[in-house]
Amino acid sequence: MAEKAPAAPRRRARTVRWIVLAAVLVFVTALGIAHQRLGVGKPVGVDALCPFGGLETLGTLVTGGFLVRRIALSSVLLLGATVGTAVVFRRAFCGRICPLGFLQELAGTVGRKVIGRRLTLPRALDRPARLLKYVVLAAILWLTWSAAELVIRPYDPWVAYNHLTSADLFAEFGVGVAVLAIALAGSVVYDRFFCKYACPMGAFLGLISRFSLFKVRRDAETCIDCKLCDRACPVGVAVSTAQTVTDPECIDCGECVTACPVEGALATGARTAGTTRRLGPVAVALGSVALFAALVLAATASGSFAWTMPTLAEETGSGTDGASFDTALIKGSTTMAEVSDAAGIPPEVFTRVYGVPASEQTGQLKVLKDTYGCSPGEVRAFVEAYRTDPAVVDSWVPGTAHAEEEH
Repeated sequence: MAEKAPAAPRRRARTVRWIVLAAVLVFVTALGIAHQRLGVGKPVGVDALCPFGGLETLGTLVTGGFLVRRIALSSVLLLGATVGTAVVFRRAFCGRICPLGFLQELAGTVGRKVIGRRLTLPRALDRPARLLKYVVLAAILWLTWSAAELVIRPYDPWVAYNHLTSADLFAEFGVGVAVLAIALAGSVVYDRFFCKYACPMGAFLGLISRFSLFKVRRDAETCIDCKLCDRACPVGVAVSTAQTVTDPECIDCGECVTACPVEGALATGARTAGTTRRLGPVAVALGSVALFAALVLAATASGSFAWTMPTLAEETGSGTDGASFDTALIKGSTTMAEVSDAAGIPPEVFTRVYGVPASEQTGQLKVLKDTYGCSPGEVRAFVEAYRTDPAVVDSWVPGTAHAEEEH
């Protein structure tokens, strides 16, 4: 008779997974809001904290030695941490860390409460549809590497999520908001809807996961064929018929293992030198996340991983006279204090021209523009004119320059 698997470790593994996913979602959401609202010292933007950004810029980095605009070295390092984790624990980033994946699981939980069960697409439609994410992956990489810019950014649901508090949300990320809404609405009916059918990062990690060290392995001798593992899988992998789960769709969430009622019938293990080394569900839950975190912390400790945005002066290397300052870097999220520091223009000049008191010059231009008429394009034009002739301060009329806005 099959020995019943103890319930406590399985419950702890699921609890650890959900706590980590929730913590990551709260953390990155807070960073996104802070990036939108804060001035000097604000966190880097979503593009610099997304491992897929590292993949998007990989082509230009290898062939041209430069990063695509908006992408930072931190994205490349996150890509390395994600790939490093995948080599050991398959798509653990997808199943145990990714905040967009967690949002979809929350939507799926709501859906099961309402519908009463998981729904799946007919196999004849489901399997071909899953190939779409590989098409999306290839298209994004080709377009980005060809244009050397983030051409897909306005359509990215995760970028849209991180701009939900932005005044320019629908003007700049309307399509991305629609994709996000479809992903969450679809997940109410079909678990992990975006992950299964459109996520380019999932497609990339799925290719790597075939070579991962640890995989879910089934012991056919002790398996009672209850198929609880199949019903627990959020991405519809047929665990009950596999000896070793090699399906690239597996997100290494461990839900199948924690659902298995038989001791030893299903476990995550690595096969080396003819023997299989198995890890308990709690060890996998902690180990995969700890590996990812350790790689990120190592990059941070080395000084290579920047969590905050450089000031304009740091970005251009300009001195107090602003000689090397590039006005093209002035955008909506730039503060007037940053412009003053980088361009070498005294704060009282901006007070005199635009009426912005020194106490408010730490505010972003996109916030100040409606009250004081100091839009990014307007300020760029004024700075250029002032650097040519400081006497222009006596004749400058705010609102006469209408350069292209940058958010």
